[in-house]
Amino acid sequence: MADISFTSNQLLVTSVVVIVACAYRASEFRKLNHIPSVGSSGLLGSYWTAFKSLTDSSKLVQEGYNKYKTSAFKVPNLGHWVVVLNRNHVDDIISASDKELSFHAAIEDYVRPVYTFGPQIVHNAYHYSIMKSQLTHNLSEILPDVTDEIAVAFDETLDLTENEWKCVPVLETVEKIACRAGNRAFVGYPLCRDSDWIELNTQLTNSIIKEGILLSLFPKLAARFVTKTTDRVKRGAQHLAPIITERLKHMKTYGKNWNDKPDDFLQWCLDEGKETSADLLAARMFAINFAASHTSSNTFAQTLYCLAANPQYVQSLREEVQTTIGKDGWAKEALAKMRKVESFLKETQRFEGNASLGIKRRALKDITLSDGTFIPKGTYLCVASHAIHRDPRIYDDPDVFDPYRYTKLQDEQGDDSRYQLVAVGPESLMFGIGKAVCPGRFFAAMMLKLMFVHIILSYDLKLGDISYPASVCMGPAIIANPSARVMLRRRCDE
Repeated sequence: MADISFTSNQLLVTSVVVIVACAYRASEFRKLNHIPSVGSSGLLGSYWTAFKSLTDSSKLVQEGYNKYKTSAFKVPNLGHWVVVLNRNHVDDIISASDKELSFHAAIEDYVRPVYTFGPQIVHNAYHYSIMKSQLTHNLSEILPDVTDEIAVAFDETLDLTENEWKCVPVLETVEKIACRAGNRAFVGYPLCRDSDWIELNTQLTNSIIKEGILLSLFPKLAARFVTKTTDRVKRGAQHLAPIITERLKHMKTYGKNWNDKPDDFLQWCLDEGKETSADLLAARMFAINFAASHTSSNTFAQTLYCLAANPQYVQSLREEVQTTIGKDGWAKEALAKMRKVESFLKETQRFEGNASLGIKRRALKDITLSDGTFIPKGTYLCVASHAIHRDPRIYDDPDVFDPYRYTKLQDEQGDDSRYQLVAVGPESLMFGIGKAVCPGRFFAAMMLKLMFVHIILSYDLKLGDISYPASVCMGPAIIANPSARVMLRRRCDE
């Protein structure tokens, strides 16, 4: 009887959840009835469209983009409708205040950071200002350490013997290397090489996204049963505690400056004087890694595969790098002069992308866009970023991978800044736009360039016997294909 009763309770709860969800969906649809839909607009049909889009979101968004041109349209996901905006709506997003269109409110519903990272990290997000200030302003100082870590990480991760061709999984390999390089700047040496710390942070993205999805299905009271935040933080704090204790001793003894004072994100957080708890700082380091390392890993994995698929560009890239470093050495200024390197990376971002729907926002009040489109309070909005990046009205031959596209545009238009890797605008949405533009994009760009340059100078590469698409879709996300592999060999001295 107990088993039957339990099953009946489960069915009752499930029925209530379905009824509530359907009622919410119907109510939401009525509010957005004036905005055209892509896919089925019926109650049950919209759920089927949402389910199919879990693996085919790009096609659904592209269909709406092609059909409605400059107008807004809406697509369903499993939780709610999403209004998709076009390029001509980007200025509306830029000009809207956080009290009208909120990035943080949208992200809250995707990854539930209060539960996946902790309330202190969300409500006192001082690490964002550190990204904008110290991290960006100290790129020249941290560049040598990051360069060193990239070289060591590639060497140890690939473990190549002389003249050996080795087939490696691109994303898995890059994740480890990018995580080590990023954490050289975040927590310093030697923790950046600790296998447990690296494992914690490379697994972080998938863990947070899975927990965010589960949290969207359960009430807040269930959060502690759904997330592994406490275990994750305790494990990270064990690594940070002795480092923090040692640094606090130095700060007490020597004040703000001492010989060999670490120049990393952890120390900048300690210098702020807002928190010294190993648990809180571990959670903050996880938040930084989530925001930084996984994005760099994804883009560089796509770039590495695109280079292997287009070996005809290797020699000209290598010549540019060798010439520039020969004149300027390993310096931030030298990286800025590598126009072909920068163009290759930016074209990979444009061509492969990181999301079919970017620039997430949630309307916190009723708002009318500049073209007269009414957006009711509570609406989720995104921009059709990947479709914009493949729009023939913006880019010539947009479905062709042209690694030097941006150097040509710079030469034609005489505006280098507009086509830099870190540049953002209505036609270049890789790093976001407006007030929520990625604060760490200058560091991310430096990391991408350094990893790319190291590959170009130190290795030969080619595709293996089996070719793969460089990217795959998972809902609105576009990620580097986990199955993709390339062949690498250490370059012999010429």
